[in-house]
Amino acid sequence: MIFRQEVETLPMLNLRNLTVCLTITLLSACASAPDTRVRDRVTELPQSPRQSETVSAEELYAKARQAPAPQQAGLLLQAVKAWHQEGRCETVLKVLRPLLPELRDNLEVDQARLLRSECLLELEKPELAAASLEKVSRQLQILPARLKLSAALATYRRDYLSAANDLAELLSLDPAAADTLYPQIWSLLEKVDSQPLRTTVTTSDYLSPWMELSHISRQAPVSDLQWQVEQWQQRYPDLPLPRSLQQLQQPYAPQRVAVILPLSGRLGNQGQALKEGMLAAYFVNSQTDKPQLSFYDSVLLDETRVQQLALEHDFVIGPLLRENIPTILSQLPESTPALMLNRVETENPAPHHYFYSLAPEDEAEQLASYLHSEGYGMPVLITTGRPLYERMAEHFIQQWQKLERRRPKLFTFTDNKSMREAVDAVLSIDQSERRIRVVERLVNKEVYSFARNRRDVDAIVVFANPSQTELLNPMIESSISPFASIIPVFASSRSFSQELSNNSLRDLRNLVFVDMPWMLPGKNSEFKATANALWPDRNDSQNRLFAMGYDAYNLVPDLMPLRQLKGRFVQGLTGELTLDRMHRVIRRLPFGKIEQDRVVAFEGN
Repeated sequence: MIFRQEVETLPMLNLRNLTVCLTITLLSACASAPDTRVRDRVTELPQSPRQSETVSAEELYAKARQAPAPQQAGLLLQAVKAWHQEGRCETVLKVLRPLLPELRDNLEVDQARLLRSECLLELEKPELAAASLEKVSRQLQILPARLKLSAALATYRRDYLSAANDLAELLSLDPAAADTLYPQIWSLLEKVDSQPLRTTVTTSDYLSPWMELSHISRQAPVSDLQWQVEQWQQRYPDLPLPRSLQQLQQPYAPQRVAVILPLSGRLGNQGQALKEGMLAAYFVNSQTDKPQLSFYDSVLLDETRVQQLALEHDFVIGPLLRENIPTILSQLPESTPALMLNRVETENPAPHHYFYSLAPEDEAEQLASYLHSEGYGMPVLITTGRPLYERMAEHFIQQWQKLERRRPKLFTFTDNKSMREAVDAVLSIDQSERRIRVVERLVNKEVYSFARNRRDVDAIVVFANPSQTELLNPMIESSISPFASIIPVFASSRSFSQELSNNSLRDLRNLVFVDMPWMLPGKNSEFKATANALWPDRNDSQNRLFAMGYDAYNLVPDLMPLRQLKGRFVQGLTGELTLDRMHRVIRRLPFGKIEQDRVVAFEGN
């Protein structure tokens, strides 16, 4: 393939070399099968008026080969656009590499960089895509396409608030696109985590109303929710109300509630703690039209009695034991709302059946999400070899792999000796000590040295009980080299107890852990003092179940809005409560940190 002979000026010679290079690139690209995956085009770049819709990339490339040198770069860019529309991103990137330096028109340079950015994103290289996008100017002609791609990149990174900001700016440039962009903006805001949504102040006139509506849908008391939505509509009559708020149903307002708990037998103490929490919530509530609350001992119930309860009551709370839930659900009509105080695995729950438990797996997943959001890249896990803690570790790993492809390393111990071995393996202390012994043998004398811990580990996550964590934490601290940075240690609520002595707390210093607000200092202090005075002999488990019972009662009217409104949450004693697609109540817990001999609130790095 030889281009026709022309008078060879220097620019023409550069383009001649460029086309020869592209020919070799394309021949090698054609040796592999084209990527036929269907992709959504993010950018819609302006096409040359001379380019017919039916002209293929190969035809455009052939035209570029036959065109005069000054026109070749522009025609090659048109071919690149066509390859991009065909989804051949690898070819696009190969061609753009030599083509970009030859482009002289600023708009064409921006178009080429946008195409490069989108292809890098489609090939799952977001860092390179972002770096390429930064070089694209904000001139008005290219800005809409730039904002679309910026929103797509932010969405890929799960930075939904930035994506919503980009689309709001795009809407300011093209108000006619409101019907398309408003639903997209609302969908993104529904995915934003509650904390950044609470603390972000937007200056965009297009985004502000939707931020306001998002705050209402998430946080408005259930009794005021409908009224606040109507007030928003009056303030912004030209904005469409999202479908989820259009179809908002009335919250549950039951008159007769049956509570099924183990009030006798081996789990009687747990059932009593839950009952006392529900009664506390019942009497603290200032409503005048409270339901009739009736408690039934699950140990004494048979199937016939459960059927009768379903007919006599219009809401059911309980039971507590997982194995009893299928029996209860089989006796309840689907139309009878029920809040089970445990979880069963079901992909398609009945519309009015919900599941609430103090699931430790949720804590593990929250720890993984938190560490990732804070920029930690190499956490390692230490867990005791018990099924509960191994299950927590596996949920942490699964959540981490959703965010990062790399699987964190897991080290398990069964006794004090293997605990020491696990810590040494986590930090590679054993390898450092072996190297020290080798040096000592070589020089035939004692070497004054410190074992060096590995430097790539930036966080240690412990899944163990309080007494085991009390041994682990000093081991980890003493294993860090004196000239190395401290590696933070994170844990679940299973590593903390309010019954720990001051000496135990000192052994746990600097430990960061998640736990329900009820177990941490600073909040609900007056109510907590009253509860402790009434029930001074409660252990940690009973205290947590008391808080769960309190929240279970208060959740009843909010279950319907939680189901209908994505992102809505209820602030309870057991955490920030949301509902997932399987109708499971998910808890988001605050962090505590042990400083010397006391626990303080921890807000992050």
